[in-house]
Amino acid sequence: MELLFRHATASDAALLSEMGFRTYRHHFAHLWNSENELSAFLEAEYSVAALQQSLNTPGVRWLIAEAAQPTGFAKLSWRRPVPERNQTGALLHKLYLMPGETGKGYGEAFWQAILREARAENETWLWLEVLEANAGARRFYEARGLKMLTQTLFSSATQQSVLFIMGKALDDNA
Repeated sequence: MELLFRHATASDAALLSEMGFRTYRHHFAHLWNSENELSAFLEAEYSVAALQQSLNTPGVRWLIAEAAQPTGFAKLSWRRPVPERNQTGALLHKLYLMPGETGKGYGEAFWQAILREARAENETWLWLEVLEANAGARRFYEARGLKMLTQTLFSSATQQSVLFIMGKALDDNA
């Protein structure tokens, strides 16, 4: 089934909240040592109030992918300083598919939509952070030409996680 992509609006905050809580827990809950810290993180990222604020922030775009139903979402920010580079680029904060929607070619379709959005904003770089523990996502991005730029730590009260910062120039067609 073909994916359709649309820009999310403030009226999509409840949908994005439900999708965010479900996808993040499905894909990453096992990486958290503390349920309380996970819940606090999810509330900060995916509460309706947090999403309404983000959806109304200039320079931030949320995309929703839909087939027969909402299938995934992405969040991008424009003209963000690229680590290890003296330039700015599009920052891909999130790219998540709903449970049961992976392995259908949707990731590649979403990737192409993200590239179209970034190029339409005249961005020349795309960069992101990906968990070191998320080998599947790292392979996905590496296969699309992103290279490791540097790494950083995400810290909470009870744990630290390594984040790889990856990026690529958008002067090619990949």
